[in-house]
Amino acid sequence: MESRRKPIFLHYRSSRTLILATVSFAVFIDVFLYGVIIPIAPYVMQYRIKVPDEHVQEDITYSIIAYAAGLLVGSPIFGYLTDIFQNRRWFMIAGLVALLLSTVLLCLTKVLWLFILGRLFAGVSGAVTWSVGLALITDSFPSDQIGKMLGIVSTGMVAGAFLGPLLGGVIYAKAGYYSVFAVVFAFVTIDIFFRLILLEQKDLKKYEDTPDLVSEEVAIDIAEEVTESKTPGDSNTSELIRQQQPPIKETRVPSGLKLLKDMRMLNSLFITVVLGWVMTGIEAIVPLRVEQIFHFDSLGAGLIFLPLAITSVFGVVTGWWVDKRGCRMPIVLGLILGCPVTVILRLPTEDTIGHKVLLFAIMALLGLVMACLLPAAMSEVSRCVMAIEEKNPGCFGKGGAFGQAFGFFNVAYSFGNVIGPIEAGFVADADGFKTATWTLGLIFFISAIPAALLVDGYLFAKDAPENDTSGVNEETQMKRAPDVIELAEAQ
Repeated sequence: MESRRKPIFLHYRSSRTLILATVSFAVFIDVFLYGVIIPIAPYVMQYRIKVPDEHVQEDITYSIIAYAAGLLVGSPIFGYLTDIFQNRRWFMIAGLVALLLSTVLLCLTKVLWLFILGRLFAGVSGAVTWSVGLALITDSFPSDQIGKMLGIVSTGMVAGAFLGPLLGGVIYAKAGYYSVFAVVFAFVTIDIFFRLILLEQKDLKKYEDTPDLVSEEVAIDIAEEVTESKTPGDSNTSELIRQQQPPIKETRVPSGLKLLKDMRMLNSLFITVVLGWVMTGIEAIVPLRVEQIFHFDSLGAGLIFLPLAITSVFGVVTGWWVDKRGCRMPIVLGLILGCPVTVILRLPTEDTIGHKVLLFAIMALLGLVMACLLPAAMSEVSRCVMAIEEKNPGCFGKGGAFGQAFGFFNVAYSFGNVIGPIEAGFVADADGFKTATWTLGLIFFISAIPAALLVDGYLFAKDAPENDTSGVNEETQMKRAPDVIELAEAQ
């Protein structure tokens, strides 16, 4: 057998800690880059690209459509490809290339179509980061830790969503356009370092035969070596061992089509749409509201989201709960509580300290609601894949379907991001801010009903224990290795 040179610092580069840090920071910089453009886009159009005033809003809309197009089209495609080729690292690097192209174009261009192209590349980068990155987290951690890890990733997302618009507006006002991108390039440099040194857990398995990394395929190889050392009459043992493994069903039909036939998966994607819908709806109508009541400038309008970002760190707690008890309670509780919390955004109506404190308290409660919902929604997507494959082993083929599942998650959240500002802005213009908060709260409440029925599996199903993902639990997988060896020795 041809020897392969062991990569330097193999254990560190393929460690779960580095994988978590890389994906979390990649998600952060993706959301940050999207947000940092928002407050400065009108000035870019007017003073750098020289767009006539009457076309500024139209061209900003085109740039947002370009971002959404890259995200919506790229997410399922990259999710499918990463499952087929079974390689997350190189797709993360491909996403890095798209991120670099986007950053350079947005920073340097003074031509409209290049600016729009930069936003398109940003959408492609986000598609890779979310679909491939979240699948990498699911690949790398045992099923009883995935919720907690996704909770940490969600904190990075909220931090990027808050810091992007805030720093973009402040730095542009104080230091100018290129200073904004100096900060962006600093973050991108860190992202480059993380992605280039990253190795997957399977890379470690190629070079190390430690017991805690023995997979089912390695177990088969070990069992075959054991049988080869026995008598010639045992030549049929390896075939018998292979018959003990779940059959792999080869199919040319994309695994994602199977996912979209599952009601539990469709429900999880619906919940994801709701999260994107309500959050961007609030982001669309609250800044104007506080400007009218409190006369905040752009900095003050950005700071109102600070309590939301701070309380979102409790997503780690939600992840821990999900790993122990399942997703149903935090999702249903978050959706039900989200209804009154969204509605009471109408209460601050006077330019007083008391009403300002009240607004900040409500935004903090909203952060807690999102801390309940977002990590649990991510975990539910991965658990849907696990449950489907547990019922039909090998139905997704050798590559699995986590990449495609999180690609659909990304599409769903992005779709919510598109319709949220449109719906909330339209209602606020037509019938006022108070009616808009009612509609957003009602969306939360209505979505709690199918969530209660379908999250963690159908509520009234017989012989369907809640939070059952034992078929893919890493401890179960590890235990199968010695079982296979014992089977070989028994022949």
